[in-house]
Amino acid sequence: MDYDKLFEAAKIKKVTMKNRLVMAPMTTISGELDGSFSDEEIKYLSQRAEDGIGTIITPACFVHKYGQAFERQVGCHDDAMLDSLSRCAEAINKHGAVSLLQIHHGGNAAKEIYTNRKPLAPSACKNRTGTSELPQAMTVEDIWMAIESFAKAASRAKQAGFTGIELHGANTYLLQQFFSPFTNKRNDQWGGDVTLPGRNRLENRSRFSREILKAVRAEVGDDYPITYRISPEEAEPFGYSTKDTIDLLKILVPYGVDIIHVSSWDYHANLRNDISQGTNPTYMIKNAFPYMPVIGVGGIETPKQAMEVLEQGIEFVALGKILMLEKDWVKKVMAGDIDLIKRKINSESEREELAIPNRMKEYSKRFFIIE
Repeated sequence: MDYDKLFEAAKIKKVTMKNRLVMAPMTTISGELDGSFSDEEIKYLSQRAEDGIGTIITPACFVHKYGQAFERQVGCHDDAMLDSLSRCAEAINKHGAVSLLQIHHGGNAAKEIYTNRKPLAPSACKNRTGTSELPQAMTVEDIWMAIESFAKAASRAKQAGFTGIELHGANTYLLQQFFSPFTNKRNDQWGGDVTLPGRNRLENRSRFSREILKAVRAEVGDDYPITYRISPEEAEPFGYSTKDTIDLLKILVPYGVDIIHVSSWDYHANLRNDISQGTNPTYMIKNAFPYMPVIGVGGIETPKQAMEVLEQGIEFVALGKILMLEKDWVKKVMAGDIDLIKRKINSESEREELAIPNRMKEYSKRFFIIE
C-alpha cells in the first residue's frame, strides 16, 4: 500500500506541517507539583518529535489553578511557568515538529485536593455519570475570570515559543460543560433552555467558547494557529448531537478557529442512533466545513487505518496510545517496516527506552507482554 499521502506537507496560516500526522494529547500525570513540565515528560515528547511526526499536541495544560483536574497536571496559569513552557516548546520545535499547547480548564472535573476550593462549573450539578465533585455555579465574574485566564495562557504559549495552541473544548471539560444540557442549567446569557426552539439558546450556550476565542485571538494575533478540540456528540437521551455540534461550530469558526479537532475514542463509531449508516461524526463535520482543516482521531494504530481517515477527506490524523508504545512509528512506516511496529511492551528496560515517564509506569503495564 502506498502511504505517501501521510507524508504530504500542509500549511495552516504561516505554519507548515511537514506531514499529516499528529501526536494526540495524552494525559501523562507527569508534571511537577508546581505545574511545570518535568524533564521526563519533555524527554518523552522530544523523542516522539525526533521520530518525525508533523505535529505534537501537549497534554492538557490548566489555565487557572481552579481548573486543575489531574494529579501532576501541567499548568500555563502563571508567568512563573514560562521557563517550563519554553523548555517544552523548544524540545519539540528543534526536531521540526509543530508544537501546539493544549490549554484547558476542568470545570466540574477539577478536584478540591488540587485547587483548595470547590470546583467551578456552569451550574451546581455533577457530570453526567455522577463521578465528579459537586461544583459551585460560576458567577458572571467567575466566567470572565476564566475567559481572561485562557487568553493569558495563550499569550504565554506564544511567548514560550509554541507554534500554536489548542483550546480543549472536548471530553466533558469546562467549554463542553457550557454547551451541554447535562451540565448547563443556566437561564442567563450564558445558558438557555434547550427544550425551546430558536437560535438564542445556541447563541447563549456557545457564548463562553465564543468569548474565549475572541479573547485568545486578541492576545495572539491573526496569524497564530488555533485548534479547537470538540467532542462531537453526547449519548442519548438528552445529549447534544453531531448536528448540534455543527451548529455550534458555525458560530465559533468565524471567531478564529483554524483547525477542528474532533475528539473520538473510536474514529468509526458513534454514540447515538441519529447518524446515517456508513458515516461517522468526523466525516459529518468535515462535510459541513469543506473549507476547514480537520483532525481525525480514535483508535488509529496502523498506517492503513491512518490512510482510511485521509481518504475520507480529513486533512490530518492523530495517533495516541500507539506512539507511547512505538517511538519510531513514523520512521518505520517511511522505511516500509510496517510489520516491525510495536504494539506491546516486552520488558521494563523497553519501557525505559520508550522514555515513558515513571508516573505512567502502572498505566503502561497493561501493555506488557506477559510470558
